[in-house]
Amino acid sequence: MAMQHSPRDPEPATTAQDTGMLAVRNILSRLGKRSGLSPERLRGTEIDVDALLKLPVVQGHATHTGLSPAEAVPGVIRHAARRLAPTERLIVDAELALGLLRDNPPDGVDLTRLYAAELGDRRKYLIERWRMLHEKFGAEATPRTPTVRTLRGEPERRAFTALAQLLTAGTAFDATDTTEGDSVDEARGRVTVVGDAVIDQIFVVDEMPVPGSSSWCDFEQSPGGKGLNRAVAAARLGLRAQLLAAVGDDGEGQQILSYLRLRGVDPSLIAVVRRARTPVTAVIQATAKLPANLAYKDDRLRLHAEDLESPAHRGALATADVVLLTFEQPLEVIVRALDIVATAPRPPWVIVSASPPLNSSPRKLYRSLRAVHYVIGTPSELERLASDNPSGAGDAADRLLVLGVDTVCTIDGFQLRIRSRRGDVVVSDVPTAMAGSSGAYAAFSAALAYRLATRGKPADETDFAWAVAAMTATQSVGGVSEVMPSVAEIDDLVAVDAARKNH
Repeated sequence: MAMQHSPRDPEPATTAQDTGMLAVRNILSRLGKRSGLSPERLRGTEIDVDALLKLPVVQGHATHTGLSPAEAVPGVIRHAARRLAPTERLIVDAELALGLLRDNPPDGVDLTRLYAAELGDRRKYLIERWRMLHEKFGAEATPRTPTVRTLRGEPERRAFTALAQLLTAGTAFDATDTTEGDSVDEARGRVTVVGDAVIDQIFVVDEMPVPGSSSWCDFEQSPGGKGLNRAVAAARLGLRAQLLAAVGDDGEGQQILSYLRLRGVDPSLIAVVRRARTPVTAVIQATAKLPANLAYKDDRLRLHAEDLESPAHRGALATADVVLLTFEQPLEVIVRALDIVATAPRPPWVIVSASPPLNSSPRKLYRSLRAVHYVIGTPSELERLASDNPSGAGDAADRLLVLGVDTVCTIDGFQLRIRSRRGDVVVSDVPTAMAGSSGAYAAFSAALAYRLATRGKPADETDFAWAVAAMTATQSVGGVSEVMPSVAEIDDLVAVDAARKNH
């Protein structure tokens, strides 16, 4: 379920989700007493734990693994705790005795004391080793060391609230993130997308109407937006996709949230802004011509840099395998997202789509570009990113490499040119004009993310060719997100192309 209120909403109301979150938080806080969390503790406790056992994410994981809900809870909670910011993660790990550090014990940490049988002993060791434990959890900065008394106040309340928010926002899709026990299925990979979610109103005409004329058209409406399309494309490839965006609290916003859930995208971090209208884009598509777009967006439906500071948002960015960014959100949001991933203990791959073209100076983005592995765009989009005064001289890729980007992917008509620190690659002879096709960028970005997440190494020529095949698969008229290809469909296109070249 999505967040029900924007962080900037001055009149938050208590919702069923809020009530459920508070119930789960209270259960978790009480379970931390004595020896901590375990299936035996859940089965034998006097605490009413029904609200925890009946969470969709717990029920889904229980069904997926064949475990009972009580047996499924520890694995689900450990997985959610790993997505918290370091301080909150450290507190819930110690107080629930989750054992997040057992698999890879860091030097200097006494696990016997950190996960002691009594909560008081765990709290005492947490305070004694506060700074060192933060360093082991990859914290950028360590907050002031609390006393045991102050720890039991705001720090614990904040930590258990953040954990409860993640658990109550979970969906059945999230439950597949954990396999037997509580390990994460690394083979599938996790992708976090920062962008927009809108309603596309698509008008298909034979010819673009000229001023003063009218024309018959075919019409359809579907969820869209560069961010949404990339998230759906990633999920279609089997990746675990999450979208960071904002929608209104209207019917269109609910349509988008339902659509994402049905297509396996986690919408729990999409802000639902009260009394705001969900963005709409009118797409006029003429046969064999580039589409013309008209976009409407309520200024309130934008993320702010401070929105990314919540434990859930930071966790979604810092613990992803791949982060996909578009320029639909304000530049300060992009900068903050890049800063968060750059300082993560295991920084994810970062792919930036230079679209829509920047309408403000890109200079404040430059210091963060060293966190970017791949930038994708047309020559004109890349020029807007590489310079305040685009010259059209064609050296945008070189300038972006100097600024710290690792690889620049230029999509120009029938050709894809890759320029990186390791040399140039040209992928040509493609049977479509890629740059003008609806959904082509989204398919390419998601396919590249898939190869990076599943292979775990920088993309080579075969990876780029595979991503180009994904672009080819989107050649149709209609809802963009509905034409995103599967892995099998891309593999078939690659095989057909190889056979064509061999003959």
